[in-house]
Amino acid sequence: MNTSPRQKNVLVTGAGSGIGRAVATRLAGAGYAVTGTVRDPERARSLTAEAAATSPALRFLPLDLLSASSIEGLAAAVEAAGGVDIVVHNAGHGVFGAVEDVEAAAVARQFAANLFGPLDLTRRLLPGLRARRGQLIWMGSLAGRISLPFQAHYSATKSAVASLSDALRMELRPHGVRVTCVEPGDFATGFTDARQVVAAQSSAYAPQHQACLAAVDKQERAAPSPEWVANLVERLCRTPDPPARAPVGENARTLCLLLRLLPDRLREWIVRKMYAQA
Repeated sequence: MNTSPRQKNVLVTGAGSGIGRAVATRLAGAGYAVTGTVRDPERARSLTAEAAATSPALRFLPLDLLSASSIEGLAAAVEAAGGVDIVVHNAGHGVFGAVEDVEAAAVARQFAANLFGPLDLTRRLLPGLRARRGQLIWMGSLAGRISLPFQAHYSATKSAVASLSDALRMELRPHGVRVTCVEPGDFATGFTDARQVVAAQSSAYAPQHQACLAAVDKQERAAPSPEWVANLVERLCRTPDPPARAPVGENARTLCLLLRLLPDRLREWIVRKMYAQA
């Protein structure tokens, strides 16, 4: 009789590059059957073909988190292929600009991609996750704990993701579903290259905007590899009772502790200095 454990199925959203790609590749190499998602259907096909030679346990499917029909189709596809045991919500994007300068449509897209779309997908997958006593891993950010200048909407979405994760953790615990919010600091992922930067040449905030943008770019270029995050996610997948929050990055835990203990004015001063806001 075959008593070997069943191979677990993992869904990693936003797996085309950066943290998502590192996580998907690491888990496929660790014995999981991984489905990664990217927005473009043609890119999903090319990445699947590319992975066939080196990572046969990794495939890619298209997912547009701004489209309810795309979310519905992806959920149906993974359930039809045997369901999913672990969901890693990594997809999302950032908008860089002053609150006054970012138009409502861009704010709506930011929240749809980082919060509402993943939430819709989660609701569709939860019956299967409950049945399999599975796991949800949300990719939050230290920006969810520390509101950042000119990244207010990104910070707000990541703060909301962490709150959603905490609530789901309590709701799903009696059903055997493990929930964690991973909170990366700065990593060299190319995320800053993909963000939407709102033009600021004629803005009242132009000098602050440019100084902050330069500071953010410098921090990412000097940041460590996203393999740090992939290592953590793999450990979480194997942990029977993972933590509610999992900060990751250089001095991430120390920073979280200090920011929780420091007075508000001193905390704000530190953040302003980090992002060149004199």
